Amino acid sequence: MTKRPLSDSEKLLALVQKKRLRGLGEREAVAELALDHAELVALGQKLEEDGQVRILSFAPLFLVSKDSLDYLCRKTVAQISLYHKRRPNDKGISFEKLKTRFDASGRILHLALKILQAKGEIREDGPSFALMSFEKIFPPRQEIQLRKLEEMIDRGKFLSVSLEAVRQELRVSPPVLQKLLEVLIDRKKIVQGKEGFLLHSRWLEEIIAKLRSRGRGELSVADFKAMTGLSRKYAIPLLELLDRMGVTRRVGPGREILHSNHL
Repeated sequence: MTKRPLSDSEKLLALVQKKRLRGLGEREAVAELALDHAELVALGQKLEEDGQVRILSFAPLFLVSKDSLDYLCRKTVAQISLYHKRRPNDKGISFEKLKTRFDASGRILHLALKILQAKGEIREDGPSFALMSFEKIFPPRQEIQLRKLEEMIDRGKFLSVSLEAVRQELRVSPPVLQKLLEVLIDRKKIVQGKEGFLLHSRWLEEIIAKLRSRGRGELSVADFKAMTGLSRKYAIPLLELLDRMGVTRRVGPGREILHSNHL
């Protein structure tokens, strides 16, 4: 029985699948299929609509198969997990180290990492990538210091805690205290404002919940001071932080409460 000849679309898909994690460039596709740019783009778009490929660029055309991309996402999560087990004190694995683990195009690996971040499976931590659930493991003594520091900031609510008093109670040097603060910020336990102030994430979430319960509308500085119990000196920088987070928006002398939540 004579086999049906493959269509141009099927030939393009076969070429993309053959290239696996390296991806298929336009020059290679033209050499194999003898189609012009417009024809290749049309075929690529149809395959993308059918969920069989992803187009990374149009000029020149660059494609990767959906199966290969899904495979890379799974292998990336597994590789990051393995890295955490081997190096629990590291923040995460770098892009370059990930790239050496796979015979993959850098553009395709970038796309896989973006997909995993969008799904909430991994996070980008400076130059490294870590699982969303990962926390660096520290010696027991340091974990006790972190817990005490978090409790002190939580009790202090907003700017009523003295970092010098904290440093003396924990009996640590200024550089060590700064390192402890950075760890809590990385763990999303505390938030540091642009002006350098520190507050516990739980307290900030409570403030945002109270604002949202008011519904969308105007918020004066006086209203905010009454709600939080803060003086104007502290209320203004906190409002500016909420502006940057997209919780409020400055309108004249006051604020407008927004619906979107960027916390």
